[in-house]
Formats: sequence, C-alpha cells, structure tokens
Amino acid sequence: MKECFHTALKALLRPLSFVIFVCFRHKILLSMYTRVLLALIVLTVSLYSEQPNKKAAKAQQAPESDRRGTDQSPLVVKTLVPEKTQAETSQDANDRKEKAANDRHIVYLTGALAAFAFLQFLAYVYQGIKLRETVESASEQSKAMERHIGEANRSANAMEEIADVIQSGNKAILRAYLSVVIGLALFQERRDGTKFEGKPLLVNTGSTPARNVRIRISAEIVPYANAQNFAYPLAEELAKAPAVCAPHQNYTLSAIVENFIPDHEVADIKQGNGRALTVWGVVTYDDIFGEHHTTKFAQWLFWHPNGDVHGLFIPGQNDMD
Repeated sequence: MKECFHTALKALLRPLSFVIFVCFRHKILLSMYTRVLLALIVLTVSLYSEQPNKKAAKAQQAPESDRRGTDQSPLVVKTLVPEKTQAETSQDANDRKEKAANDRHIVYLTGALAAFAFLQFLAYVYQGIKLRETVESASEQSKAMERHIGEANRSANAMEEIADVIQSGNKAILRAYLSVVIGLALFQERRDGTKFEGKPLLVNTGSTPARNVRIRISAEIVPYANAQNFAYPLAEELAKAPAVCAPHQNYTLSAIVENFIPDHEVADIKQGNGRALTVWGVVTYDDIFGEHHTTKFAQWLFWHPNGDVHGLFIPGQNDMD
C-alpha cells in the first residue's frame, strides 16, 4: 500500500513544471491538481507514522513466560579451556624461550647503555675539570697580560722620560752659551780726548750660534765701598753688536765713562786705589731651539805698571742661564 502511494506521488511530481505551466492557463485544473497532491502527501505521512506504533505494539506483546537472565533465573557462564595440541604446546615453549632470550638481550642492552652513560658522565666530568683549568689559565694569562701591559706602560713612560732627558741633555750640550769675560781697557788722556773705556769680551762657549743678541752695557768710576750698594743702572740704548754670535767666537764690547775726571786721580784709578773703572751690563739672546737666555755681568778693571789690563768680577753681579 505504501509503495503504491509513493509511486503515485513520484508520478505527480515528475511533470510538475509542465503541470504548473498548464494550470496557470486553466485555474480549475490547478485546483484539482493541488487537491490530489495534498491528499497523497497526507496518506503517505499517515502510513509512515503507523509503522513505529506497530513495532511498539509487537514489542509489548512479547511473551512474558521466558524469564531467563533475570533476577529470578540468573544465567551461569562456564569457561571451558580447550586442550592444546602437541604443536601448540611446542609453539608456546618456543615463544617462552624467545621471550626469555629477548628479555636477556634487553637486560644486556640496558646494562651497555648504563655503562655508556656512566662513561659519558665521566667524560663530562673530565671536560668540566679541563674547562675549569682552561678558565683559570685564561684568567692567569689575563692577569699576566695586564701586568705586562702595566710594565710596558711604565717602560714607555720611562723611555719618554729618558727621551726628554736626552733631548734636554742634547739641548744643554748643543745650545749657545754667551758669557762676558775681562778684556781690554783704555785710561783717560785728556790731551787726546780719551776717556776711561772698558772693553770686555763677549764669548760664545756653546756649540751652536746665539741669535737675536741684544746688549746693554755701561761704564763708570765707582768706589769700592759702594760696590755692594751701587744700582748698576742699565743703558737705555742697545750697544752696537752682531745680531748672531757664532760658536767659539769672541766679540769685543765697549762702554765709555760719560765724563772726564781730574787728571791727578787717573793714576790712583788705574792702580785701583779706592776707586776703579767699573763696567757692567746685560746680554739677552735666543738659542737654536727657540729658548730665551740672559747673561748678567759686572767687572772692575785695573792696569799693571807695564800697561797690561787685568780685572775682577764684582761679587753678586754676574749670572747666566
């Protein structure tokens, strides 16, 4: 019955597009077709809904006399072990032997792995010890390097100091040294117009020339008693002198007393009785290294009976750098 309705429903649904097209043209056919289709659908649904009800009714109508497996009549299950054949017994024995052999192999492998792990642990310990020794050695080398660097720095500083000393020593050896020594002198002769004149010698005792030489020199008749308190004023004008003094060369300087003295005092002055011809001054110059230097001088000049000139350096009035 159900299959017949199902077949009819399929037959109505197949020409659905054609029927809809025709029924739009004829409203009466559309109404009839719709009613038939709805009736078939309702019958189909009712048939499908009756089947579960029938199955449930059948289940309820099961016989109630069979009570096995219930609390009143429980079931007992007994397991019967079948007897093994000779082949199965041999196979079981072989399996047990293989399992025992495999277990032994596993034990041996486990032991080998444990031994290998222990050896590896020892290797790690050895590497750790060596690494620590390497670190300590590197630390000692670093400290030694720092000491060497410190020593090198001190050596470099010492070398610089030595170089400075050597350079300073070389400068001291090579630089120009200008000094003023006792030279000649002229005594007063009024008839010739000659006044007392001192002529000390400028000497370069160094190994290189002196440059930018500037000389201020004066002369006067000064009593011995006033030698310590005398002002020794410098001349305002520069004396005529070479601008460059070559090494190991002498240059004659000159300073004339400003005024004539009484003629009867000339002999005492020449012999140095109470008073003397006094010459003083200052020399400034530069050495080849560009350093500035100063020489200060002051002298008493006398005459021997034979006319030779000699003199003395005035204490505290001679200096040079």
